[in-house]
Amino acid sequence: MKKTIILSSLAALTLTACGTPAEETVVAEKLGDYSAIGAEPGWAVDIKDEKIAFTSQNGKDFTLPIDRTKKTDTGWELRGFSGTDNINVYITSGEECSDRMSDRTYADTVKVEASDSGTLNGCGGSFTEGPDGPA
Repeated sequence: MKKTIILSSLAALTLTACGTPAEETVVAEKLGDYSAIGAEPGWAVDIKDEKIAFTSQNGKDFTLPIDRTKKTDTGWELRGFSGTDNINVYITSGEECSDRMSDRTYADTVKVEASDSGTLNGCGGSFTEGPDGPA
């Protein structure tokens, strides 16, 4: 009698599971190649091939593999580190930014926290407007 009850329960669970739709496959978004710049002090970040290259007038230059990429509600967060250097890049997508040096407006606002350079603010992404008008 006990075997019949157990088998009946398993059959009911199996039939229930068959009617459940499969979960959708999650496709991870990728940032792709990306560049950002800032002034006073001058700095640049280039993201390409799963690496972050950082250059600065006031600090040492370095290239690190991307340790973490996270898509957020407002843009992207990236992190890279090694035994001697680290960098966090925060991209606010769609928040236009002027670099104040070239009279260009960029699509995104960027904040960088880099070893030996502190917190730096700047612009990134594509140009939305240049010195001669809209891009």
